[in-house]
Amino acid sequence: MLTITRLGIPAALRHQSRSASVHLAALGRGAGKAKKPDLTEHQQNGDVKDIIKRLQKLGTGPLCDADKGHKLTSSTSDDPDLKKYKGLNLMDTDVMKLRHAPKQSGGVMIGVARTVQLPRPNDFLAVLSALTELSAGDVLVVNTGGSTRAVAGSLFTTEATRRGVNGIVVDGPIRDVAELECFAYSTKITPYAGTVQHVGEGVDVSSVQCAGVTVNPGDIIFGDSDGVLCGSVDTFSACLHDAEHIVAAEQRLIEGMKVGNSLHSMTNFDEHFAARKEGRESSLTVCSINQSRAFLFCF
Repeated sequence: MLTITRLGIPAALRHQSRSASVHLAALGRGAGKAKKPDLTEHQQNGDVKDIIKRLQKLGTGPLCDADKGHKLTSSTSDDPDLKKYKGLNLMDTDVMKLRHAPKQSGGVMIGVARTVQLPRPNDFLAVLSALTELSAGDVLVVNTGGSTRAVAGSLFTTEATRRGVNGIVVDGPIRDVAELECFAYSTKITPYAGTVQHVGEGVDVSSVQCAGVTVNPGDIIFGDSDGVLCGSVDTFSACLHDAEHIVAAEQRLIEGMKVGNSLHSMTNFDEHFAARKEGRESSLTVCSINQSRAFLFCF
């Protein structure tokens, strides 16, 4: 749980994000119309491939820590470029639960969002139709409109795995939890399946609401055992550097504890605690040397 700044330089100043996608306000069942992205071209983009590759070594915790630092800098800066930072969005962890993670996945689901809004609750024909348009690297995000019947299960996830789909995230119920193949998150579970009668409008026609978060077609979806994050390519790109160094710093602390050093001795805990007890400003820090550069890691 570290927020990182390079000595003397606020973290967000090093990552002036490019214009991030503006999330559309939630309207009705979905979250408004969205321009359908050219996902084939999007996923072939070298920058996106590099971002996804680097994300595979991270977790939601370090990404949230990095995001926290960027949001703080953005909210207090007068720099219009810094204020463009939109931040990562965490799906409500009280309701969005990991139902299955493939053993060979490394515990992390990463992919490009493909969105589906069910035209009517309890009917999953639109989900089956969406499956025919999915390809490797996709994550299907579904708003079921308040469904109480399952919209996906073992058959869906097995076919999704065959197509190279990285996962499915459902605001609503799924089933066959013991037999799922790809990454699967949902807000509910039920053994009862819905009907297959209503076609819907197709894939990526609109942004969708999913566990309190607006997901746009083409966003990056990142999930692990702690939760699911959503954000634009630019937002994830802005967080990467700091998140990577947070992971490295935490690993060094863990290694230090394993050889007998206390966590407190590797930080300025005593000074920080005394300062806060007296009401003085302070940060809990770990000083480390990485590739001949000094970094300051601030809790």
